[in-house]
Amino acid sequence: MPAALVLLEGGVVGVIAAKIYQVDPLTLALISAAPMFANLSSFFWSRLSAGRSKVAVACVLQALIIACVVSVALVPSGAFGAAVLVSSMIASRVLLAGVVTVRSVIWSLNFARNQRARATSQLQMINAIVTVIISSAIGPLLDIYPDSLAWIYWSGAVIGGLGLTLFAQVRVVGEARQRVRERQQRRSPVRSMGFIQILKTDRWFRWYQINMFGAGFSNMLIEAPLIFIITRQMQASYTASIMLTMVIPFAVSLISMPLWANYLDRVHVAQFRSRQSVLWILAQLLTMLGAMLESLVWLVIARTIMGIARGGGSLAWQLGHNDFARQDQLGAYMGLHVTLTGLRGAIAPFLGILLYAGWQQGGLLPGAWEGIGPWVFGAAGIVSGLSGWGFYGLYRAMKREGRITLRIS
Repeated sequence: MPAALVLLEGGVVGVIAAKIYQVDPLTLALISAAPMFANLSSFFWSRLSAGRSKVAVACVLQALIIACVVSVALVPSGAFGAAVLVSSMIASRVLLAGVVTVRSVIWSLNFARNQRARATSQLQMINAIVTVIISSAIGPLLDIYPDSLAWIYWSGAVIGGLGLTLFAQVRVVGEARQRVRERQQRRSPVRSMGFIQILKTDRWFRWYQINMFGAGFSNMLIEAPLIFIITRQMQASYTASIMLTMVIPFAVSLISMPLWANYLDRVHVAQFRSRQSVLWILAQLLTMLGAMLESLVWLVIARTIMGIARGGGSLAWQLGHNDFARQDQLGAYMGLHVTLTGLRGAIAPFLGILLYAGWQQGGLLPGAWEGIGPWVFGAAGIVSGLSGWGFYGLYRAMKREGRITLRIS
């Protein structure tokens, strides 16, 4: 599946949309936002999959994602092609939100707490390797053969279909008991905890999600401005553009993930996040420097550090809720976590591009404003710093009250 998914990743679609279709900055923001605001559907997927076979649900969703890839391959270039590219990406991310929600339950059941991060990292590494290989090939192919876009997407769809066949063979440990628990929760007068109820009753998870909102918001703020700088202002090639937006962060996260996994297996996610935030801050500040100087060298350094941070961030994002939720509430907690990711994703990329580029007279917004340019990356660094301090405060408070326990399940 990663071979199909990478073709609908924001970093790849953003570069293609900017260079082939010359889309406007707000469309770039929409592309950056799509993977995140699609997560607003996660609570729906959590409820839909309750009591059902998780592998079967995931297979149906992945088949629909492959259909989105095929739709891009079928459509010719032009304005209609741009619309299909962006809409297919958005649809695929809504479907992927369901896959992620269901997959987190599969991982939680198949792996014990003291093995979960390492096992998940190995699975994530396979995805990252395929993503790096495919995305590394896309740029040079489009530089040499500008008309090869349809063949690239057809190839991704075929490989994705093979991956789907393999995924269908996955077996889930204890799924029968889990499905019984979920059905009982659904039929019980005391229903599975809802969005607001979780936030009201679990103050530790509420505190964690407040800081997650800030940390995630700061990272979502910068992706659309970065694509705009690389593809429009610096006029980088497909190869250089995709290297910066996709290949470097994924490749470095792949290398760093095993180290992060060992650490996450030993500490509570609040402590993990407080230390990992330092790398977010450094990466965002160096991105600001690279943008000010329009320097590919500094941007490569910044994206390398960003990749290190992402290696740990992706693990903590997938598994962090396990340090707060009971076994029968894993789906609900993950659903809330993913939904809040979607909420910030619906705001941050648009705010980021407006802060960077401003807006013209006569548009939807009153007056005209030139924006703050590269300083948007500095603003993101400040938000990351505040979030990191918040995670540290959460860890100290939970430790003081004896709430730091690693549940072996």
